Amino acid sequence: MSFTELKDQAIQLPLAEQRQLIACLVAVQTSTDQAFKDNLAGKIDDRNPENWVELDDLKSRLPE
Repeated sequence: MSFTELKDQAIQLPLAEQRQLIACLVAVQTSTDQAFKDNLAGKIDDRNPENWVELDDLKSRLPE
């Protein structure tokens, strides 16, 4: 299966399965890429409100 076919199949998944796929891919990347893992952990642990994004702002940035 080509990458284009794979992307097309992923787009056709129900939203819940798309989220599961995203979580799976992030989990794979964090297990194999220490720099990515450290960067993601830093964002999660960030206690500075100046670096936070409001949920409504985030939703407006994401495609529906």
